Amino acid sequence: MGKKVYPNDSCPCGSGKKYKNCCKGKLDDVNFNNPLKLMENYKKIRKDSKIKQCLHPDKENCSEKIIGAHSIQNNKILKTISSNGMVFMPCPKPDKPFAPMTSYGRKEATVFTGFCGYHDKTLFQPIEDRDFQKTEEQIFLFTYRSFALEYHKKQELQKMEQIIFSNKPSLVNMSDEEDPFSGNKLAIKDFAEDKKIFDKAILESDYSVLTSIIWEFDKAVKFACTGFEALQYDLKNIKVQDLLDFSKRAQHVYVCVFPEKEKTYCIFSWFKKNDKMFSTYFEQLNSLEEQQKRNFINNLLPMISENLVVNPEAWDKLTQSQKDEFGSYIWGMETIAQTMGVKVDRTKAPSYDLFEL
Repeated sequence: MGKKVYPNDSCPCGSGKKYKNCCKGKLDDVNFNNPLKLMENYKKIRKDSKIKQCLHPDKENCSEKIIGAHSIQNNKILKTISSNGMVFMPCPKPDKPFAPMTSYGRKEATVFTGFCGYHDKTLFQPIEDRDFQKTEEQIFLFTYRSFALEYHKKQELQKMEQIIFSNKPSLVNMSDEEDPFSGNKLAIKDFAEDKKIFDKAILESDYSVLTSIIWEFDKAVKFACTGFEALQYDLKNIKVQDLLDFSKRAQHVYVCVFPEKEKTYCIFSWFKKNDKMFSTYFEQLNSLEEQQKRNFINNLLPMISENLVVNPEAWDKLTQSQKDEFGSYIWGMETIAQTMGVKVDRTKAPSYDLFEL
């Protein structure tokens, strides 16, 4: 578990009890360690780690029911992208955890249980019921919804870790280097700081906390995506922030790409407090030509997000080698390249082009 757990510490299983009164001295579950039950255990952990909550800061007005909220609009966006009610996503289901693309029904695609019915409806009405006019409020809401999904997913991953620990308490002796969840623990702390800013902005209806860049394309694409990255290098491969300096919170760039009517929009957003950090990146994004922008989006999206929906028929038009290159970005090819000292040029065209699907 990295950090040493002392007897009076809160138990890593998430029970709320002290470690000495909970999992200390507890033996590992024999069935959990059985390799023949790996898939069965994985499916159960995935199911049990689901969280139902409302992330909206106005808790007093929450409706009782937590709903399956779409992180990408169902009727406005998913409906136009889907074929026969289906879309493809690079988001594996428990029965096929290593599939590069998975088929989802439109009603289940991009859904997460992060808002109550009341707040999901009232908060996001300006982007659900109105055309995108690039208003400050609309940009904020697209960005906030992207944040909410990512924060919620990281909380569920944390719960997954707790469930694993409750079944295998011997993991308490695991070092940081061995702990696959160490990065997520740091990320939750980073996102918790973002949430404070988003919450204050929502309660005060102050949507001016973001700096944004909007790219507009004169065609409706057959894909949509939301995501984020803790930007480490700019487009010239100059370091923006040191993600290995754990004394500082990682700062995020949020990304939303979606078609609407005969156009496609791409929104890049970050908090204004980080303008100095991202100033060069801001200038670089604004200086890109049309084709470079398309190349950048093609490279970026599979690198940073699994909340990407693609029209199934359009995806099937890609060759296997194009699908393989796309998949290599999903599985972290850029990160691997960086560890080898190779910098990936995100403005260079990959073999596939999502804009031409």
